[in-house]
Amino acid sequence: MLITIMKLTRLTSGAFAAAFRALWHWQQQRKAAADLHALSDYSLRDIGIARSHIDEQVRLAATRYVQPHISTGSI
Repeated sequence: MLITIMKLTRLTSGAFAAAFRALWHWQQQRKAAADLHALSDYSLRDIGIARSHIDEQVRLAATRYVQPHISTGSI
């Protein structure tokens, strides 16, 4: 019984950590998009991004450069 409770607690904290990471990544993407939206059209053109494609480019960059999460514990 105690082992089952310990596994459930570990699973719950892991799920909480995963949700927190997802929220943090989403917040970072929104900040990056807001920073890009604050640039002038000339500056955006200079770095090769159209204003209408900012959200798409941020999303693509997030999936391209995401660090893989390596789990060291087992349930």
